[in-house]
Amino acid sequence: MQPIDKPIRNQTASLLMAIVFCILSISLFEPLLFWVLLIAVCATAMRVVMYIGWYQPVPSSRTINLLGLLCCVCLVWFSFSIGLLLTMVNLLILAGALKLMLLNAPRDLFHLFCTALFVIGIGFTFHQSFVMTLFYGLLTLALLVALARYFTPSQTVSWHAKRVLTMGIQALPIAILLFLIVPKLPPLWKMPVGKSTETGLTDTVSPGDIASLTQSSELVFRATFEGPVPEPHERYWRAITLEQFDGKQWTVSPLRKQARQQYRLLNYEFSPSLSGSWWQYEVIAQPTNKHWLYGIDMAVPADHASDQMIWRGADYQILSESPLSTRRAYRLRSYPNADMSQTLESLDQRLNLQKPESPAVNPLTQEWAREIATRFSDPEDRIKAVLEYFITQGFTYTLTPPAMPDQPVDDFLFTHQQGFCSHYASAMAYTLRLMDIPARMVAGYHGGEVLQPGVLSVYQYDAHAWVEAWIGEQGWVRFDPTAVIAPQRIQFGIQQAVEEEAFLANNQLARLKQLPFLADLQMLYSLMDYQWSRWVLGFDAQRQQNLLALLLGKVTGKSITYLVLAIFGVIGLLLALYFIPHWRKQQMEPVVLWYQKAVTAVAGYTGVQRENLGPQAYHDKVFAHLPPASSAQFRSLSEQYIRLQYQPAQPERKTAAFVSDCKAFIRQIRRQPSA
Repeated sequence: MQPIDKPIRNQTASLLMAIVFCILSISLFEPLLFWVLLIAVCATAMRVVMYIGWYQPVPSSRTINLLGLLCCVCLVWFSFSIGLLLTMVNLLILAGALKLMLLNAPRDLFHLFCTALFVIGIGFTFHQSFVMTLFYGLLTLALLVALARYFTPSQTVSWHAKRVLTMGIQALPIAILLFLIVPKLPPLWKMPVGKSTETGLTDTVSPGDIASLTQSSELVFRATFEGPVPEPHERYWRAITLEQFDGKQWTVSPLRKQARQQYRLLNYEFSPSLSGSWWQYEVIAQPTNKHWLYGIDMAVPADHASDQMIWRGADYQILSESPLSTRRAYRLRSYPNADMSQTLESLDQRLNLQKPESPAVNPLTQEWAREIATRFSDPEDRIKAVLEYFITQGFTYTLTPPAMPDQPVDDFLFTHQQGFCSHYASAMAYTLRLMDIPARMVAGYHGGEVLQPGVLSVYQYDAHAWVEAWIGEQGWVRFDPTAVIAPQRIQFGIQQAVEEEAFLANNQLARLKQLPFLADLQMLYSLMDYQWSRWVLGFDAQRQQNLLALLLGKVTGKSITYLVLAIFGVIGLLLALYFIPHWRKQQMEPVVLWYQKAVTAVAGYTGVQRENLGPQAYHDKVFAHLPPASSAQFRSLSEQYIRLQYQPAQPERKTAAFVSDCKAFIRQIRRQPSA
């Protein structure tokens, strides 16, 4: 039943719901197609115009259906480029916008309410930060206020907001308890991957690509160490191992991918023997829609849950079983002194001695490599010669090197002699291969800013590249030519290695955050977001198991049963604390309660119902049906009731006397024979 006669288009509830839906659509700006977002904004503007009264007729169903058909055809066309996930998101927003245009009946309003709630859930797929959680929480409250406003339009919006907020705060402790004890089950299905949300490193790297990442201050991951934190020069976070080189670009070797797929089919995972000291830490990675994870060599899963989600490759790369479409937490243990020769040496040699097929690619570098190989026969001496060349020839480290499109290695080594870490790593790895030393480039991140003791934050501008070369029985050995040219980059970070004005030069917002006041706000936000990611988003089945073990000691079926009963008891107690005062408040005042009991006794005796009559009118109606003594007594009760209810405050003793008289009257009339 509609609570008021006013049309939906003129109700405040419809206006509030339209505004909330519009804000939700704008918050999904990145995954939405522009024309879909434009339709949602136009639909909201239409509702505002209708509410004000500038335009009254609602568009016909035929018009909306034709528009919907046209939009679906366009969406199918775009779906091939944006992927299944983003197509579904756009379809949902489009359906909500069309329903908003057609909003004309209570059923339409309820449909839009449910759609908006579902869109809020979709929003958490793309935004999981602490601030966005508060934002979506406020929008949820606004939706509930709009719904409450529809059913009780006589109250003000502020009254509804206060009431909904109060109920939300009351429900919060119960929600927290359920969050802690409800089993953390794995997803029933995997989320399809969108094609337009990939960020950060890619599996194809040219020398200038990583330099472009340094202009971004986006967070990549945070690492929380359980013990001592590695020294700055030890913080090499491997992401991708690049073994295919065509003279200009480094990529993941197709043969490596093929071997990895075969091993996965056979369920044969790389399991090296480990020894020496280790670091244990938890990584909370931002979504990239890629499979690679970040860890310091040699990294292995630190618990069962992480082992289930991580695949270890023979190239020391760790991969997620599914793409990182949301924030992902995993725990690692790294052994920096582990033996790095525990791989398939034949495959590694084959992949990492590969050179471009054309002899015309970087000819000067080929000649230089032959010259070094002639002078030195020992691989380590050849590597030292390459590093010595970087030192003695005046190479510089810069974020803005000149373009080198044709012969990038030749131009870098013999013409410009300035570049970023990927220029140095690419040139060195290629030169070592020319001297028959297996070498490859590793892309990842180096360093990390201390957020709080034991916690490092790694950003896109920490992107780095280095070289691994195979040295006899040592296996793979890391060489970082950047450390030779700009040692301050390794010790203090990129900001200290380049000119101040070059750091984040194209990111004015990030540069503003370097101001002391804004830097403090940024630090506070980072701490809040970190705690949110670790203790809420990262509260997985393993953490829940640890919590139960802490509370119960030994986790058994009996102890779990007792815990569940205790939780339900606590929830019942909270509900009682919430509702009992409300029920007591809703109880009738003694005067009204006992007068109604007296009226019920009179109606039972006489058969005459009070209906909507006032006290005096009802007495006059039943006067002839009561015995004289009872009639006089009921007249006296009615007069007392009128005085106590409608005249200025009466003494408490009169209320008590009235209650006593009512009780006596009820006893007397019940003893009377039926009329």
